[in-house]
Amino acid sequence: MKFTSGISIFSRQMFIRQYIPALISALVFAVADMADALVVGNRMGAVGLAAIAFSLPIYMFYNVIMHSFGLGGAIHFSNKMASGDEEGARRSFQGVFITLMIISVFIAIFGNLGIKGLMFILGAPKSNPVLYSATKTYLGIILAAAPLFFFDYSIGYYLRNDDFEKESSIASGIGNVLDLSLNIILVLFLDMGVKGAALATLFGLVVGSSIQFAFLFRKTSHLKLFPFKPEFCNLLSIYKIGISSFVSYIYSFVFILIGNNAMIRLAGDSGVAVFDVVINLGNMAYYLFNAVSTSTQPIISTYEGECNYDECDKIENVSTCVNALTSFILMFLFVVFAPLICNLFGLYDPATVEYGSLSIRIYSLCLLFVGLNLAMSNYYAARNISIEPFMIATLRGIAILVPAALICIRFGKNAFWFAYIFTELLTYIIIRIHRKRHPVINKRMDKERILDIMLGSDISRLGPAIEDIEMFCEKWGANPKQLYYIQMTVEEVCSAIITNGFKSPLVNRTNFGYNVIELTLVAAENNDLFLHIRDNAIFFNPFDMNKKALKDIENKDSDFNALGMDVIKQKAKSFYYRRFQGFNTMVVKI
Repeated sequence: MKFTSGISIFSRQMFIRQYIPALISALVFAVADMADALVVGNRMGAVGLAAIAFSLPIYMFYNVIMHSFGLGGAIHFSNKMASGDEEGARRSFQGVFITLMIISVFIAIFGNLGIKGLMFILGAPKSNPVLYSATKTYLGIILAAAPLFFFDYSIGYYLRNDDFEKESSIASGIGNVLDLSLNIILVLFLDMGVKGAALATLFGLVVGSSIQFAFLFRKTSHLKLFPFKPEFCNLLSIYKIGISSFVSYIYSFVFILIGNNAMIRLAGDSGVAVFDVVINLGNMAYYLFNAVSTSTQPIISTYEGECNYDECDKIENVSTCVNALTSFILMFLFVVFAPLICNLFGLYDPATVEYGSLSIRIYSLCLLFVGLNLAMSNYYAARNISIEPFMIATLRGIAILVPAALICIRFGKNAFWFAYIFTELLTYIIIRIHRKRHPVINKRMDKERILDIMLGSDISRLGPAIEDIEMFCEKWGANPKQLYYIQMTVEEVCSAIITNGFKSPLVNRTNFGYNVIELTLVAAENNDLFLHIRDNAIFFNPFDMNKKALKDIENKDSDFNALGMDVIKQKAKSFYYRRFQGFNTMVVKI
């Protein structure tokens, strides 16, 4: 993987560890997300696709809430964990969880009570009784399933930030496979139409949510529901962080209403059906791009919390490269197989296939800039910066897209699709100009206050590292006690890791040998010193070494290390350890 050659061994392994299950999950999600349209389209044709298309704005509304709280909450959780505040991270999670459940139950009840008014807003035509009835049936079940949607999608963000990325992918994969399987059984074999498609989605959510819920009770999980002390004071800032990236779903709500009404006027039911196909393909592309975002977000958020800014920026370059490669692959597939794609969605009429193929090919031309824009948005959001993701979402979701669509509609049904290209290209140009004029340095500490050191398993390198640390601490006015204890912490922790953790060679060799220790020392403006330590040793927590353990340890060096750990725990303002992404990570405040 050459695109990862510029990043550290830690970043490389964390990205691969996150990306592979995220990519598999994205592919399963994409297929499951299109399952309703694929199966219903083949059974009911254009009418079935149109019924689902009229319900799409409700999905967009769901996404605004569940993804915003999910991503924002997960970023807040990750930052809290990186700083060693496990209790604060848990309480924040509980607050978000309860909030989402209350909102979703309200939607499920009052959405179904007011479904006729909702149908009017969505534009479902009463003049077409078959289409109107199908839309109402599908929509009613989707509204009732709101609590399941909110839990399933939001909890996935938290699990990926709590080192359960594989488990989250497995749970979502099982739920989506069940969704697809039941779609085939209920719609194709039992001929239940859109009702069968909605029930398949419902059952898939039940299973996926149940599996993910079970992971909360694993011993290694930090996402605890008990003791139940939810914190609500950060909800607004959490939602602000998340919605800056997902406000686009609000805009999608508006744009889909415009698109549905435009297509039914310009091309009838078949036009709405083609629009639904393009929307599904766009969602599939988004899932694949989002696999990169969900893979890099925990890494960027963690590094940002540790003030390791160089690795943050390198990870952004990785996501940009992967998204660009993904977009080229999708463009090739969409252009070459456009007629086959139309057939897969149940469109066989020659005129509809011809129009659908042209629409897909025009739309595919915007995918490169979609990937690049989403990579930039994720980078900002993962760093707790909300303005730029909001700008990107607003530009590509409404500020450019809606005017471009309204203009293109005037030139006919074929010109409508060029609105996507103009939108993504102009958004990319505007954000690049903005980024050049306003570098992404806000909210970051002065780099002069940060010292990064890489060590191997050669204990003789500790001496020069401690000398560098001494000069750094003196530069920023550390008092004699701080200087003594920070030197002691580095020496004792690193020697303990080398002695006890590096017992067997690892698979990947680095410039430092088989074993690597990364130190990030931060001199805060309030004169506190924060030491972040990461190593690729076997599971080993130096802070577990204590006086009581001395009786069971024969190694003389280990005896001394255990005594040193006991002193550090007494003198440090705080200390924290966790096994994250396959590495030992520690933070000590002195």
